[in-house]
Amino acid sequence: MEKTKGVVLFAFGHYAYYWAMHNLALTIKHFNKNISITAFVGSEAEAKHRCPEIVNHIDNILEIPKELFYNNGKFDPGKLKVSLYDLLPYDTNLYLDVDAICIKDIEPLFAELQSQGKQYMAHTVGYHTIDKGRHIESMQWAWADTIWEKYKLEKDAVLPAINSSLQYIEKGKVAKKIYDTAKALYNDPIPVEKLRMKWGGGQPDELYMNIAFAKLNHDPACTKVGFDGAEVGHIHFAMRRNLELKEVKERFYFQSYYGGAGFTARFYTEWIDRMLSKIIIENKLGTWYKIDYILKYKHASKK
Repeated sequence: MEKTKGVVLFAFGHYAYYWAMHNLALTIKHFNKNISITAFVGSEAEAKHRCPEIVNHIDNILEIPKELFYNNGKFDPGKLKVSLYDLLPYDTNLYLDVDAICIKDIEPLFAELQSQGKQYMAHTVGYHTIDKGRHIESMQWAWADTIWEKYKLEKDAVLPAINSSLQYIEKGKVAKKIYDTAKALYNDPIPVEKLRMKWGGGQPDELYMNIAFAKLNHDPACTKVGFDGAEVGHIHFAMRRNLELKEVKERFYFQSYYGGAGFTARFYTEWIDRMLSKIIIENKLGTWYKIDYILKYKHASKK
């Protein structure tokens, strides 16, 4: 039986996430209509009400079990992200946060990541060992001594720091073990008051994924590097204008507008709006949703 592959998206909470999901799916399909997309939503009825065009760009729309994004009655998206493995619809999955748009065909990206031979990968920002001190340069969520002490990490343990906006997951024992470990850690969290930084007022999924990698001695990095020796993360993140548009399109598959309002340089968010407008008008597709409207309601904008 031929193995399945596709893109996995989440949208729940504020309805602006349905707009973001629409924009991302629209652009993925613009460059390759054969890419399968499965969207998990908080409410299928609300998604279709708030964003009727969404059905034109997504192959499967499924509702997320409420218990996966509520924790003791409180909205908790980090809990859902560490439970991702349990929902995976394909043999080979490319999970994407919806706060980005696609800027070229991603079929080569699947081939590139599959060639690495790992069941789990994500853009890896850096690594930390306890001998470097309590401040972790590559991760803002917690202090190293707090992590090592609470979770009894070995003295020689290596803590990777990922950005979970893009995750490549092949179903299998290794990937399942990573997520099972991350869920267990998330359910025994560092107290919020001891975090260096909260995610939208709550617990960050990346922190517990990173600790799971350290416990399991798993390196989540993609092996491809850029001309400057840095890992190619496949998504362009930019708080400042650091690359011209031509360079972004050459080096990346996605342009992000991560974080809250003001995180991403306006040069890039205005470019995203122009690209969306051009695709919609040229293909007579109806509408798109402006990035400023989406940013206003993002989870990361909460304190």
